[in-house]
Amino acid sequence: MGAITTNDIEIAKLIRRIKAHGRVCDCLVCLRSQGKCPKAYRGGEELDPRFTHDLIGCNFKTMEFQAALGIAQLKKVEWITKKRRENVKYLNENLQRYAQILQLPRYFDNVSYLAYPIVIKDSKIISRKKLCRELEKNGVETRPLFGCIPTQQPAYNYLKQEYKGKLSNAGYIGKSGFYVGCHQYLKREHLDHIVEAFNKILK
Repeated sequence: MGAITTNDIEIAKLIRRIKAHGRVCDCLVCLRSQGKCPKAYRGGEELDPRFTHDLIGCNFKTMEFQAALGIAQLKKVEWITKKRRENVKYLNENLQRYAQILQLPRYFDNVSYLAYPIVIKDSKIISRKKLCRELEKNGVETRPLFGCIPTQQPAYNYLKQEYKGKLSNAGYIGKSGFYVGCHQYLKREHLDHIVEAFNKILK
């Protein structure tokens, strides 16, 4: 079967969104780093369109090329997981001084960490929005933890009333949690830069 094409820009945008889990973001080139994101606000509320989903979509990206890359990565999986654990351990040790403000991830010797998750314990001290914005200004990229699916993702608004008040922990984490990187290519100077950024902001 040949490829199906369309000249309709709106249909093309919709298809891209559906295949990307129905997320709000549909720009061909991301303008977020330039402060020009056209989808950053909805109904007067600031949001991250990369991690906000207003459609129920899917993700069918794994094909031969990605599988080939995966096979190559498996050959160094022990090194990858070891480096990520080392990075998490280093960040935990150096950010422990903020344990009253931040819930840091628990460290385990048998876990491969996707990223370094942090939850703000008391948003009255500092909000996720402010902390993430300041980290980004200081060259530390962040990602929000995904919002609680039935109550914080627009695609599942039809479940909102049914689950209202029932998922308080998931809801809190969805509003107050975020990630910074801990991947295997981060060197000690990169980790120190992350720590210095937290020191500068939270001092």
